[in-house]
Amino acid sequence: MKGYVSKNGKMGYRDFPKVACTTIKLALYEMEEEEEFSSHEHGFHIHQYVTRRKTSTMDQCERRFVVLRDPVKRFLSAYGNRVTFYEELSKEKVPKGLHHLMPHFNPTLDQFIENLDAYLNQKAIYHHTRPISDFMEGESLSYFSDIYKFEELANLETEFCSLFGSSVSFKLTQTGGKKFFLNDLSKSQMVKLIGYYEQDYKLLQGYYSEGAIWHEWEEANNSS
Repeated sequence: MKGYVSKNGKMGYRDFPKVACTTIKLALYEMEEEEEFSSHEHGFHIHQYVTRRKTSTMDQCERRFVVLRDPVKRFLSAYGNRVTFYEELSKEKVPKGLHHLMPHFNPTLDQFIENLDAYLNQKAIYHHTRPISDFMEGESLSYFSDIYKFEELANLETEFCSLFGSSVSFKLTQTGGKKFFLNDLSKSQMVKLIGYYEQDYKLLQGYYSEGAIWHEWEEANNSS
């Protein structure tokens, strides 16, 4: 599997969209280069830098890290950030050749879920909402030596600092946009999203489950 590989080749990190990947890549750069990443200096974003200069097979790495996130919460984060903040589904951002496929520009959350198949034609939306299982290149989670849940980022930060012998703080990025929560979803929408991420919930067994997210949704609705 390909991913970020450290200079000494001993550490690998597999990133997934909307699972703090920008934050983690920036921290890794800072720890290895002992300076903050500058898009202006490099002429491109941290993701492009990693793709061009740091990505290779992680098979020989002694430590292989990955961060996981509940699929439905990841979807809500993607909608809030990519649709409401970056406006990836605005008339200006959607390529003209795709305009006829868009039921609504700048869709509400309800419209977005109802017409998800159509909106997946927009590359940025497809990339950020695509199931994590699609990125696994046929591997299972046993490929990784170190697995962290999204809620455990502080523990990953501590481990990275120890591994690289330097101190750095994860600075959460890509957080712009309105926040959406489980109680923003109807029961039928939950059914649709859990179905869409069926393979992810199978992959993430032991970390996230359909039963757990249903329970959390019920609690969120009972308290609202």
